[in-house]
Amino acid sequence: MSAGLRESAATSGRLGFGVYLIPGFPDWDTSLAAVRAAVAAGVDFVEFPILLDAGFSASTGSVVAEALAKAGPDNLDPRSSRLREWLAEAPVRVGIVYRSAWPAAGDWRAGDEILAGCAGLLCEHDIRPFPEYAAWARRRGLALVPPLRVTPERITDEEADVLGSGDGFVYLALSAETGRAGTIDDGLGRRIGDIRRLRPDLPIYTAFGIRDGDDVAAVARQGADGFIVGSHALTVLGDGVPTFERWLAGMIAARSAQVSGDLLENFR
Repeated sequence: MSAGLRESAATSGRLGFGVYLIPGFPDWDTSLAAVRAAVAAGVDFVEFPILLDAGFSASTGSVVAEALAKAGPDNLDPRSSRLREWLAEAPVRVGIVYRSAWPAAGDWRAGDEILAGCAGLLCEHDIRPFPEYAAWARRRGLALVPPLRVTPERITDEEADVLGSGDGFVYLALSAETGRAGTIDDGLGRRIGDIRRLRPDLPIYTAFGIRDGDDVAAVARQGADGFIVGSHALTVLGDGVPTFERWLAGMIAARSAQVSGDLLENFR
């Protein structure tokens, strides 16, 4: 949807890779080095938080919550020049929107400037009705990413509405909480198949609990188009930039060994 995202969209034939990072965590210089390292390594997009206070839904695990608290409000202020400096290092970025920034479809509280460089938005909290939020984002030239979870049930009518109005890619959570590993088995494959029957145009990214190359291979075997790492990326970063860079290299190698379909075509 944005020129920057079109230019850097993943090519077909390999898995997409997104990473969630927090400006100011674990300190300002390290967070700058981390986003630069991610882009240099070949990460397709960087997720970052958009929030006005430290309130989280039940889906945000302790690693992310503690990292946001450690980063501090000065580094996370959507209107700050410091945040803009950090964001400038990531040409393709997806804003993770928390309730304090967007409590209702017509009540965007974080200011318009933070939206200017975003390719898309993904809400940390449950939003209802999703189509109204999606329409608001679309009017501003942004994709609102549809979130779903892996469950044994078929796609519900409400989930179908979310898929039908969302854009960008499908964010498919393996568990109910960030950082908590879900089971990567045939249940994921069936869920991916159900989603594809409704939205064959959207790549499907798995998230929540993905940590290493074995996880990357497992989600690829079940047909995922990409993966996103948040909690584990922050945990590794806490051990320093060199450790983070080594982990990134391993994840890039793991994704390069896998084959997938068209990635991020909807953003072109």
